[in-house]
Formats: sequence, C-alpha cells, structure tokens
Amino acid sequence: MTKNTSYRKLRTSPLLHADTPFFALIMGVLVLATASVARAQTTPATPPIAPAQRPASRSVAEPPPLVADPIALDLGFLPPNTPGEGKVTLRNTSSKSVTINAVVASCKCTTIDDIVGKQIAPGQSETITIKLDGAPAMGVRRSSVKVTVDGFARALDIAVKGEVSLPVRVVPPYINAIEQKNLTGRLIVEAIDRKPFRILSERGGTGFSVQGFDEKNEAPRNSYVVAYDLTASAKDLPSHLLIETDAPGAGVVDVRVRSERALKKPRILFADTRCNLGLIPAMSSKEARFTLSNGLLTVESVSTTSADASVALARTEPGKDGTLNVFVTVTPVADFVGILVLPIVLKSSTHSADLEVIASVRP
Repeated sequence: MTKNTSYRKLRTSPLLHADTPFFALIMGVLVLATASVARAQTTPATPPIAPAQRPASRSVAEPPPLVADPIALDLGFLPPNTPGEGKVTLRNTSSKSVTINAVVASCKCTTIDDIVGKQIAPGQSETITIKLDGAPAMGVRRSSVKVTVDGFARALDIAVKGEVSLPVRVVPPYINAIEQKNLTGRLIVEAIDRKPFRILSERGGTGFSVQGFDEKNEAPRNSYVVAYDLTASAKDLPSHLLIETDAPGAGVVDVRVRSERALKKPRILFADTRCNLGLIPAMSSKEARFTLSNGLLTVESVSTTSADASVALARTEPGKDGTLNVFVTVTPVADFVGILVLPIVLKSSTHSADLEVIASVRP
C-alpha cells in the first residue's frame, strides 16, 4: 500500500509534467543518447590507417651513346671582333646506328655545322665545326652546344669558351670600386705570347707604379705587377684605367673601373660604344668600327671636341642580323704622342650618340 502510493505520487510529481523545463531536459538527453546508439550500430568501423608509402623513384633519362672529343672546346685567346673556330668529334659508342635530332647553341654568338638528320654508325664518328663570334670588349666568353639523339631524352652538352684579349692582358680585367672599395690595389699585366715588353705610360689613376722592377737596369719582362691608386679621384672615378705598352699590336690595354656613376644611356644602340684601335703610328690614320643595332638608321656625321685628333665618316656597311657597321677615320695631330682618348659624337637623322676611341700613338 505504501509502495503504490509512492509510485502514484512520483507519477503525479509536478517536475515530470510535460510543461516543465525539467521534463524537457530529460527528453533531450534521451533523444541524444538514442541517436548516439543508432550511429554506433550503423556507422562502419574506420579502417586502420595504412603506413605512409614512399613515392616511386623517378627513372633518370639515359644520355645518348655519344662521346665528344673534346667535351669542352677552349678556343684560347681571340683578338677583339675576331671569331674563334674549333672542331669537335662525336663518336657513337653503341652497337646501333644513332640519328642526330638537333644541335642547339646557347646563344646567337655560336654557330655550328648543320648535321641534323645524319646517322652515325656503330663505332663511327662525325666531326662538327663550332664558331664563337668575337667581341669588342675584353674578357672571357662562354657558350654551350647541346646535341640530342633520336630515342634519348638527355642531350650531350659541349662547353665552349674563348677569351677576347689584346696581345697584352690585365688580370683581373676590371676594378670593382663600388661603394669606394678597392681604390688601391695591384694588377698583373702580361703578354699572352710570353714575349718581353715594356710599359710606356698610364692614364686614369695616380700613384701608378711597377712593383719590383728597375727599368734602367733590368731587361724587359713578359709580366709585371703594377700598383694603382684611385683615392684622389674617388668622388669622380674614371670609367677605365689605361695602360700603354710597346708589345706589337697591343697599344693600350683598358681596365674597366666599376662604380655607382650613372652612365648616360645612348639614344642610338650600339654593340659597344668604345673602340680600342691599338697602335696608330704617328703621322698616320686608322679606322674605328662601331656597330649600330638598328641597320635602318642613316648616319649623317661624326665629330669630336678633342684637339688631339680629327675624325671623318669613312663609310657604312650592312652588318649581321639587321645591324649597321659605321667606319670612322681617326687621324691624330702631328705632334701627339702617347695615350689617345678621343670622344666622338655620331649623329643620325633623328638622334645623336656619344662614342669613344682609345689608342696608342707612337712613332
């Protein structure tokens, strides 16, 4: 009797009435619990995570069965504006004939024999000629030639190198004076043919001196160590340091001075705005050549503000790849001897350009 009475009291308790917040809370808990049980019964178990697998290694393309002799073509020293030429032999080392698909140079300065489509039998060879164009500026020129063969993804790479130099060169070929660095230092002046010569004069620096050499008591050498000092002109550094020698064909060797000085951008584009004429014998003339990038321009005149020499427009000739070669006659005055630095103004029908000629003038 007591038990039934208690049960009836519980059933009629105001907390379990449908309108009470407590009843709503109980029902919400029951709904969430039921949903969790249902998901547990219907959701498949998550499969175990497989261990990480290493990516398959990529296959490396095989090189063609060609051997180049030499594999690096060194053309040695090249006079300014003079091309160099060399030969490379390609030998087939496989037991099958191979066909040349392509022969490609890394720059327009390099040309190669056309051997595309040629077959090389097993153990046989094919010789190709590689030419590297010369340049007016001194320094090392580098290029490469890639040879591809039918059926092989990789190419045979042939390195090509040549150094543009006068008979006398300077090491290093430039002075890095950016941020006022290297205003003093030493240079090596040497003959590439190893023959003795003399240093006659210098222009562009102060404190220039040949180290460890007594000109009066010692015979000429084929190599010198010279010291330079640019501190006096630090605020307005020269563009080049010029060294005059008596080596045959050398004349003046120019050493570029790199600095923050902003160079005037020419309105007429040239391959090089400076021309080194080497030696001009006294009482004679010599032609300087400048190459315009736009061969359609008409050159009207050339002039100079210098009293050391006169200039005249000799002729113009079409050059390679739509360029125009302009030849200027340079004639030093009768009493001039030494290093000639000659500013030249070239005028076309629409623009003008500032050029420069350097030379050694000696009897």
